[in-house]
Amino acid sequence: MDFQLKYVKELASLKENEDNIEIFRKEAMKYLSSNLEEFKKISDGLLIFSEENKLYKVNAWAYYYQGWYNFDTTHYDKAVTSFLKSYEIFNNIVDKEGIVYACNGLTNVYCQIGQLNLANEWGLKGITIAEEINNKSALITLLLNTGINYIQMQHFDKAKEIFSSMELMYDLSDQQRVACLLAMAEIEIHIGDSMKSLSYIEEASKAEEKSHLITDMSEIHKLKGMAYKKLMEYDVAENEFVMACNYAEQQNLTYERCSAMVEWANLCVNVGRKQEAIEKLNEVAYICSSKDINVLLKEIYFKLYKIYKELKLIENALEFLEKYKLIDDEMYNYEQNQLIAKVSIKNARREVEQYKSLYDRTELLSTIGQKIISNLNINSIIDIINDEINKLIETDYFGIAVYDKEKDQISYHFAGMDEKLFETVQFSKVDYSTFAGYCIKTKRDIILGNVSKEYKKFTSVFPRSLDGIDESKLKSMIYTPMIINDKVVGAMTVQSMKENSYDKNDLNMLKILANYTAIAIENAISYKKVEEIATYDQLTRFLSKHEIVKLGKLIYDKCKDNKIKFSAVMIDVDNFKIINDTYGHIYGDKAISLLSETITKSIRNTDYIGRYGGDEFLLICPDAGEHEAFEVAERIRKNVENSIFSIGEGINMSLTISLGVHQCSDCDSSFDDVINRADKNLYYAKGSNKNKVVLSN
Repeated sequence: MDFQLKYVKELASLKENEDNIEIFRKEAMKYLSSNLEEFKKISDGLLIFSEENKLYKVNAWAYYYQGWYNFDTTHYDKAVTSFLKSYEIFNNIVDKEGIVYACNGLTNVYCQIGQLNLANEWGLKGITIAEEINNKSALITLLLNTGINYIQMQHFDKAKEIFSSMELMYDLSDQQRVACLLAMAEIEIHIGDSMKSLSYIEEASKAEEKSHLITDMSEIHKLKGMAYKKLMEYDVAENEFVMACNYAEQQNLTYERCSAMVEWANLCVNVGRKQEAIEKLNEVAYICSSKDINVLLKEIYFKLYKIYKELKLIENALEFLEKYKLIDDEMYNYEQNQLIAKVSIKNARREVEQYKSLYDRTELLSTIGQKIISNLNINSIIDIINDEINKLIETDYFGIAVYDKEKDQISYHFAGMDEKLFETVQFSKVDYSTFAGYCIKTKRDIILGNVSKEYKKFTSVFPRSLDGIDESKLKSMIYTPMIINDKVVGAMTVQSMKENSYDKNDLNMLKILANYTAIAIENAISYKKVEEIATYDQLTRFLSKHEIVKLGKLIYDKCKDNKIKFSAVMIDVDNFKIINDTYGHIYGDKAISLLSETITKSIRNTDYIGRYGGDEFLLICPDAGEHEAFEVAERIRKNVENSIFSIGEGINMSLTISLGVHQCSDCDSSFDDVINRADKNLYYAKGSNKNKVVLSN
């Protein structure tokens, strides 16, 4: 049936108002993935009708649809021409929405033919305008294409940053989510974990099946093949490449079939079937040459050059090297001609800056994230975020609640309004009585536009506030849990004195930041534990030998320089070998642990104690002469002598200790001399019936 007869009413409405093109936009897109010939009839019919009736907007959309028809039938030069005409008309009638879609078409086609710089340039322009007119759907599409373009350019980190943030920042359609997952899978294959790639592919397959999408099946099988190839499961990989090629052939997807064949050829090279790889690449080269798929053709020629070179068939290698250089020059010249001929982009620098601002928050997140992750001190992590948070999200207070499951407590760290607040509370007492407690307990986000009116969504009583914060002044809040490997390590919050300050985008930003911070806090806690192991003896909780000696040397230098007195006390458990021999080392360790508690209660707050050996301890008494140190030592000795130590299984024992005291004097030229003289006095104590304190003569 003739186009104009089939769509009489719809075309009449177009004459009345060109905005009614929306009817045909829906009709055309319905056929794009299912019936290309019907799609072409619509685009051709609209083109003729719009030119006859001087309908410029309709004419622009008709060229736009012709561009997609040419793209899907691999007539890429024609597709470029159609999209450029569409862009020129949209630009002349100042239809910004149309400009965005034309830019998207050009981004796709240039990316497909390997003109990656041109693809990027049109992508940037489209993103800028989509952001300006707040067209989220087009913006997501352009971001997807920009990310795919970065993959083609092998800028995998940039691509990963875009795709990682997209799912958090935007509500994606099923098809967009599948595209995003497959892109993440390809990135993982190149720079990450092939198993993770397979999980992305599986998720994409399920989403495609659930939504009855079939457009990406060839790509899914190809990426599976690439992942299994990297895992060296070559039989499985080959089977996936066969399915990818077969599916693409059934659906008449020329580019997808060629791309899968190239990856299949790569596998053949890997397993030593180089002749088979040559045959496949030559087959694909013929198809790509006839269809002007130069981006793949260039890759194929280079692969053939390398294979022939490895086979020492120099003449063949040089032939394909020459073909590679010719097509590379051809693609370069094409880019230059397009740059000269394309419609001039006004204020290019301003547009690039606008595009840059679109990514500023994502880039800033990445920068902050790297700073956070590389830091091993929780207070420093708070400072870093506090310094940068307002560049991401407007906030009056920023806070982190760190959850220690072992101790069953939450440590609150808050910053804002030129003050810092800290408080530690038992988690069992907090539970739902604070938003942070609720967030940690349930692993749920909280977003409040008016705290006093909305708190009952999360708790029946108004949550208690941190001492020092006037909760009545705070109107808006976000809380999000900090989770790593499904383990909650805390919660993060931003808070404002204005109502309705936060939306879903702010929450998504905070969630990304919380992910970085969860990793950093886990690292900081692990580092602290390692540092404590190095600094403190795990059995006694005294300083390690290394740390007490290091500290003693610092005290020695300070006291020598300032003529301040200090003393050292060497302590040894009497007859400890008998305890180990009688009860075993486990009970001996228990005795040492209990003894250390008694010593800790007996020394001054200003004293330092370290475990010097198995049952030997070094006590440093700053600002103490030998008489003050003797008093401390005698108190320790008596408290130990008067204690009964229950080491388990009904075993109770008494212990005694011997102590040697020495006050640092002019005859000591180093801290080692101080230790040696205190140790000598300990030796005298041990030699005269033990259980006593001996001073220097």
